[in-house]
Amino acid sequence: MANKKILVLGAGGLLGSEFLNNEYLPGWDIIGHFGRAKEKNADLNDCTQTLHYLDNLKPNAIINLVGLTNVDRCEEHPNEAFLGNVKVVENIVNWIKKQDKKVQLVHISTDQVYDGKGLHTEENVTLKNYYAFSKYAGELAAASIDSAILRTNFFGKSSSERRSSFTDWLYKALVNEEKIQVFEDVFFSPLSMSSLCEMIALVIEKNIVGAYNLGSQKGLSKADFAYEFAKALDLNSSNMTRAEVSNVSFVKTYRPKDMRLDVSKFEDALGITLPYLDQEILKVSREYIQ
Repeated sequence: MANKKILVLGAGGLLGSEFLNNEYLPGWDIIGHFGRAKEKNADLNDCTQTLHYLDNLKPNAIINLVGLTNVDRCEEHPNEAFLGNVKVVENIVNWIKKQDKKVQLVHISTDQVYDGKGLHTEENVTLKNYYAFSKYAGELAAASIDSAILRTNFFGKSSSERRSSFTDWLYKALVNEEKIQVFEDVFFSPLSMSSLCEMIALVIEKNIVGAYNLGSQKGLSKADFAYEFAKALDLNSSNMTRAEVSNVSFVKTYRPKDMRLDVSKFEDALGITLPYLDQEILKVSREYIQ
């Protein structure tokens, strides 16, 4: 009997590279879509190309990691944000609706659909920039079928040739003793990439449907995160200084300041307990000293 086939869209990014390079779903055939520049890969902004590409592959499940995540770029070029964060999802959904058999869709969204004091529940959506607006519009497209929508944030050592992560940047700055600012007024509750991939695999195995927050317990400010990361690696943090995002000139577009997630709905749906952020920081620190 042939293995089930899962297609990872956006496989060349941080999360896609992590998912493809490790066996999170043994027993499944995993295929990666690396963007239209790759031979035989479709332009997912184009409906005809997307339908033809998916018709040829006929996946049993799709993980959509495609998206324009540059917040300033989304604000300055809203049409690009629409194509990357909404149109792609519409094209995927259009293909799934035409299938005789059920095709699972796991759509990765963002914690930036929240603002104001956390912990945020799934109903507490507040859209403050065009990136958040376009990601939420993509969610609405995904929700027109039975799909799993995961609002999340993540960190960890990159295995992508093209992308560096938040902790890659932080590690490089700490090792080179560069002077950097870390924000004490921006709060989040991300998961390590490996934990997030494990949860995505579990979502597929359990075939859950709906919109869910998926992150670590409690959360931290980005400044406290940076100092905890430095401590875990026993690196000198004296060149880091705490700053407020509202007082720096290089942040152009408004960004939410508190994106901490209430993850109880996800935990209840899957019967699990998600890790605390300090546990995830320790886990990821080991990736940098192996």
